[in-house]
Amino acid sequence: MKKFLTLLLSLVVALTACVGLTACNPPEDTNKPVIVSGITLIEEQYGIAAKKGNDALISKVNDALIALADGQMKTIANTYGLASEIAVTSTTTNPKAEATDDSWDKIVTKGKVIIGYTIFAPIAYDVVNDQPTKGYDIELAKAVFAQLDPNIEVEFFKIEWSAKEAMLEAGTIDLVWNGLTITPARSEEMCISIPYLNNKQVAVVMSKNAEKYSTIDGMKDAITGAEDGSAGEEQIAAKQIGSEYIKCKSQLDAFNMLKTGTLQVIVIDSVMANYYISLED
Repeated sequence: MKKFLTLLLSLVVALTACVGLTACNPPEDTNKPVIVSGITLIEEQYGIAAKKGNDALISKVNDALIALADGQMKTIANTYGLASEIAVTSTTTNPKAEATDDSWDKIVTKGKVIIGYTIFAPIAYDVVNDQPTKGYDIELAKAVFAQLDPNIEVEFFKIEWSAKEAMLEAGTIDLVWNGLTITPARSEEMCISIPYLNNKQVAVVMSKNAEKYSTIDGMKDAITGAEDGSAGEEQIAAKQIGSEYIKCKSQLDAFNMLKTGTLQVIVIDSVMANYYISLED
């Protein structure tokens, strides 16, 4: 009997320890953001934008992109896992090669170019004193102006994405260089460079809802979100995704609102989605 009680007590202690260990170390949360497979809302390309009419400035940017395409551009892209998405080569033609306006001369005289950006990894992030220190577009922009004129200072200015056209027009910034999707409408409003990076608009959901939201029709009752003024916002409207739409200040805000449950479906750039989802692993 004594041996039986001792064994029983040992089992109780072991069970209590096991329960305590489980409470202190709960199972890893497996509900993570995922890209909805089988749905590519639109394939697109990024370009760099200047104020409408500033063709000479964009021509210079085009020249540098082409010059760097087979060398430094690939090196930078490899750093961010984007080498397969490069859209320019050393044989790409500069469609603005004959530009004669004074927009480039003004940059040279000023000795500075101001580039509008939003926080958007792996494009622009790790901001120190208002200046992003990492990102594909950040490193590429610096390389382009080092190629064109090392005496030109490159300054980055954080913007609200929906205000980019107005800020170019007002001269607050000289360029928007931040994963800008080239569209016919934007090409009418701004002067845009040759495409330099390929991208897609993708729907992202939490993994627990992946089956529920596996089709656009299945998303009809979802609360959706995208960056205000973005290509993702355009796709939500065009494809009539969801029953309620919430504008977000940035793609990162949309991603975080998805994780907190405020949003059920977001539409963002595949370049960004793949990067942030990789951080969840």
